[in-house]
Amino acid sequence: MFNYNNQNTNGFTLIELMIAISILSMLLFTGSYTYSLMSQRWNKELGTFSTSAKIAKNLTILQRLIEGVQPYVVIDNKKSPSFFFIGDETSLLAVSRAGIFSGDYPEIFRLTTIENSNGLVDLVYQSASTENVLLIGTDQEINFTKKLVLFNNLEKVEFRYYGWNNLSEKSNSSENGKHKNWLPNYSGINKQLTPELINLKLTKSNSDIQISIFLDSNPEHFLSPYMGEGE
Repeated sequence: MFNYNNQNTNGFTLIELMIAISILSMLLFTGSYTYSLMSQRWNKELGTFSTSAKIAKNLTILQRLIEGVQPYVVIDNKKSPSFFFIGDETSLLAVSRAGIFSGDYPEIFRLTTIENSNGLVDLVYQSASTENVLLIGTDQEINFTKKLVLFNNLEKVEFRYYGWNNLSEKSNSSENGKHKNWLPNYSGINKQLTPELINLKLTKSNSDIQISIFLDSNPEHFLSPYMGEGE
């Protein structure tokens, strides 16, 4: 009798086994559900990080591009020299030593905005390498062969330019009392100058990112050789 009772107390009944299996199943389900939530959160955060990394990379590219803008001299039909630089509030056309695609060669580039169906805009980069294009005239047609969308779904893109109204005004500033100022448009062809400072503001989700780049403050010395030829 003693041995028989001892064997019963050391074993498991069917009900006890079912309860143990139920508890184990609940633990497995809870662990699986928790892992699923953590995995989803991780993937979401990883996706946000990837987006942020891409934005940071493209901001760096954009800043280097504008920093590399050079006073590139072109000639009009009257043999008058000026600079290949045309900027307005939503676009910029110029030549940069720090182009995205051309490596050691300066790049003729254009930054423009393209409106999407949702009313937001993309900032698009287009370029042509000076390795393949000889840019000499103000009326020259340029075939942009490369394209890259730098930023998607922006609420606003705004360029502003700080500098003199024109070369003549700068040269006679001590006499006319004129000063440099902020302008929404800047044509190096008309002014025979390039701006001294470019400010670019990108707006997305009611947040602004601003890039301010200083350029050559005395670009007119690049015109001297051409002025000499015309005399």
